[in-house]
Amino acid sequence: YLGGRWQGLDASLLPEQHRAVVGAGAGGATGVLAAIQDPLSRMVAAGALMQVGRIGPNDIALATETASGQGWRRPLLMWLGVALKRAQAAGDNAEAERLQRRIRLVLP
Repeated sequence: YLGGRWQGLDASLLPEQHRAVVGAGAGGATGVLAAIQDPLSRMVAAGALMQVGRIGPNDIALATETASGQGWRRPLLMWLGVALKRAQAAGDNAEAERLQRRIRLVLP
């Protein structure tokens, strides 16, 4: 699950909050992360979705805000970096600059 090797994975062996993540279609997991109430479980699920390439922009934003809300600096920096790369790839310079400013605020 964590390594992104979901082919043949028996989701029933996972903790309940992660079963729906595996069941999300290849088109994305919109709403699946938001349904996970525990912040740590949500971060684990976001990482797993990232590994299999099923994480969408809304999920990246949710993972970023979850890390921020918990005061988890390293995960926050990682998710901000993911969002920054996506903004740069899309040519969204304003969003990329906003994310770079936020990263600078978080760095020690």
